[in-house]
Amino acid sequence: MQLDLDSVQQIRHMINKQIQKIKDDITYGVDSMESLHYARGKLSALEVLLQDLNDLLKRGDIDDDTNN
Repeated sequence: MQLDLDSVQQIRHMINKQIQKIKDDITYGVDSMESLHYARGKLSALEVLLQDLNDLLKRGDIDDDTNN
C-alpha cells in the first residue's frame, strides 16, 4: 500500500502533537508511578511509529505526488 506525501505529513503532525501532549503530561500531570510508566510506554510507541514513517520516506515507499 502506498501513501501520498500529504497524508504522511498530516499523520506525522498528529503524532508530533500527541508526543508533545504526553511529554507535557509527564512533566506536569503524572501523579503515580503507574501513570508515569503508562505515559512513557505511549511515548515510546509513538516515537517508534514516527521513526517508521521517516524510514519509509527515506526508502521512497511513499508516493510524492508533487513530482508526478
